[in-house]
Amino acid sequence: MNNTTILNLINKTIQKVSTEFDVEINSDKEKIYLYTEKGTFDSMMLVVLLAEIEEALLINFSVEISLTSDRAMSKSSPFESNLSILDLVLEIIS
Repeated sequence: MNNTTILNLINKTIQKVSTEFDVEINSDKEKIYLYTEKGTFDSMMLVVLLAEIEEALLINFSVEISLTSDRAMSKSSPFESNLSILDLVLEIIS
């Protein structure tokens, strides 16, 4: 499991959730804005996304994490984009 693999998993999950909620995202760029002024996710979509990412990490890599732990929530804008979620995942599993 490396950074690229985890980022691909996050991006696929973002695409899946955005499709489920019928929301268009700009996935052509490296950085996909989610839960900010530039992003398109609302709080419900964010909750679903985080749960889906946690589940995918557990199923694919046998890694059990909580993206809503006190540690995660102490970060500044941890859910701003796909890259900030990647940073958070890497920090938690290291």
